[in-house]
Amino acid sequence: MTLFESHRPSVTKLMVLVLLSVLLMALDRAGNIWAYRINTSIGSFTDGIVRIVQTPAQWGVNLTSSFQDSLKKNQTIEQLQQENLLLKGQMQQFFDLQKEVDHLKKLLHGQNRVVPNVLLARLIAVNDGPEQQSFTINRGINDGVRPGQPVIDGQGIVGQILRSSLSGAVVVEIDSRRHALSVRLGDTGFVGILNGTGKPNTLIMDRIPDRFPLKVGDLLTTTGLDGVFPKGYPVARVSQIHDDRSQAFINIVATPVANLNQISEVLVLTDPPDAPPPPNILAEKATTQNQPHINLINAGKAKDPLTVPLLLPPGFKNLPAATVTPPSSHGGNTHAR
Repeated sequence: MTLFESHRPSVTKLMVLVLLSVLLMALDRAGNIWAYRINTSIGSFTDGIVRIVQTPAQWGVNLTSSFQDSLKKNQTIEQLQQENLLLKGQMQQFFDLQKEVDHLKKLLHGQNRVVPNVLLARLIAVNDGPEQQSFTINRGINDGVRPGQPVIDGQGIVGQILRSSLSGAVVVEIDSRRHALSVRLGDTGFVGILNGTGKPNTLIMDRIPDRFPLKVGDLLTTTGLDGVFPKGYPVARVSQIHDDRSQAFINIVATPVANLNQISEVLVLTDPPDAPPPPNILAEKATTQNQPHINLINAGKAKDPLTVPLLLPPGFKNLPAATVTPPSSHGGNTHAR
């Protein structure tokens, strides 16, 4: 044995393997069925080896992901339970305060305010246009949904029902160009009309007197004066203030508090507390208020002559009593007979 002996394969074995490889490639190139079967068998064998090698790693990844998802779900459940408990506690306080307010309103001969009925609805289609942002929900006339009813989400006002069918309804968003609602501006007490612009998440209010102190972030809430949206619901926050001192007015730009870009579920107020009474009641009230009083009707009519005694100076003999006819509606004078 020499010191520098090499351990290389024999040339014969190498040539056999090369010729076998060339033969297999030629058969595969020619589309031979046996070459196809051999290639498929070898591929299946190698794929099985790859799966066996990768299976433990995939199991580890799946186990880690499952553990993280389970931990995240447990944290979410715990957080939701805490929020649910807090909301229940606040609702108990709300009902207690509402009872006190209703009692005070009753003492002041006011009208009690009830909690509106809400209906959960799911978004099924988006119908955005150049000037009107709207979407379709899976609730309709069969569920008590009617045109004009307010629509809210967990943050504030979303819009109102534009039209409804038996099993669906179209909701127009508050940032649509032709949408407007009455709002109260923060704590200033100013009441104005908030208009949509047709641009997503952009609302405007013009001609606000400059004596009202405004700042970015002020909350705009519904007033209930429009007879559609209940009072006190959050609508938007001031994002820009355009001060025009030459006109003594301020114009603002506001952003809706509702997340209009990511709507999946909404609430329809099917029975808002500040909704106007039916038209027949309004007509009845108007007829009652506009009906003239019976005394005003009879005030212009001619009355029977009144017997008025004449006051004479001392020494005159008593004369027959005089009758006075009240003036007619044509401007007649008083005559004594």
